[in-house]
Amino acid sequence: MVNWESILKEAGEQVQSISDQLKGRQSGLEAQGQGAGGDITMKVDADAERSIMDLVKGQVDDVRFVTEEAGVVGRAGAAWTVVIDPIDGSMNYARGLPFYCTSIAVLDGPTLEEARYGLVRNLITEETYFAERGAGAERDGTPIRTSRAKKLSDACVGIDMSKAPRAAVERLVPLIAGVRKPAHFGANALEQAFLADGKVDAFVDIRDRMRVVDFAAGYLIAKEAGAVMSDPVGGPVNTKVSLDEKFNVVASCNSTIQERILKLLNP
Repeated sequence: MVNWESILKEAGEQVQSISDQLKGRQSGLEAQGQGAGGDITMKVDADAERSIMDLVKGQVDDVRFVTEEAGVVGRAGAAWTVVIDPIDGSMNYARGLPFYCTSIAVLDGPTLEEARYGLVRNLITEETYFAERGAGAERDGTPIRTSRAKKLSDACVGIDMSKAPRAAVERLVPLIAGVRKPAHFGANALEQAFLADGKVDAFVDIRDRMRVVDFAAGYLIAKEAGAVMSDPVGGPVNTKVSLDEKFNVVASCNSTIQERILKLLNP
C-alpha cells in the first residue's frame, strides 16, 4: 500500500528547502531551457521538479508523471499518474513577489475526476494543504471548509486575466463590478487552496489557458472542502490529464455564489 500522504508531504518539504536555498539568488533564476508547458524553465523549477520525481520513483513502481517542465514521463496506463507544477507562480518567485507554491496531485485514472490525492504547499508561509478524495481537506492537519458567503457584493473573488483575450475581459466586467474585491495573486493552485480555506469566496478563469498541472491538486482540495465547480456555462470541469488540454473554470464556495457568478457571465 502506497502512503501517498507521507510521500506528498515529504515532497513539499523538499521543494520548500530548494526554494528557500535559491530565493533571492540569481542562480535560481538561470534558464534551463523551455519546459514542456511552453514557459522558460528556471533552475528552481527544474531542481524542485526533479526532487519530487526522484522521491516518488524511489517509493512507487508503476507511476507516470505529467509535469510542467519535463512533460509526460512514464508508460500510458500506469496505475498512478502524478501531476506536478513544481513552482506555481514562478513569475512571482522571479520578481520577489511573496505568492507561489508547489502543486502535486495523484490520480488513479485518465481524467481530472480521478484525482485521488492533492497537495499544495505555500512556499512563503510553509502551510500545507492536503486532500484525499472522499476524506475532506486540511491545512496543516486541521480540517478546512469553504466560506459561507451568500452575497457577491461582499465577496472576494480571484479572477485570472493574465494574457486574457479582449472578449474574455469584456465578459468579466459585470463580475468585476459586482464583487467587493476582485483579485488575482498569480498562482492558481494556491488560489484554489485559499478558496478551500475560506480566504477567497470564488475563483474564475475563462481565458482558455488553464492547464491540468496548474489545477489538479487545488481542484481536489477545493472540492473536498465544499467548493462548487463548473465551466463558464455550468457544465462539468473534467479535463483529460494532458498538457495539450486547456480549459476554463468557475469555482465558488457554495452553489449560491456559483449561480450568481454564472448569471453575470451569461447574461
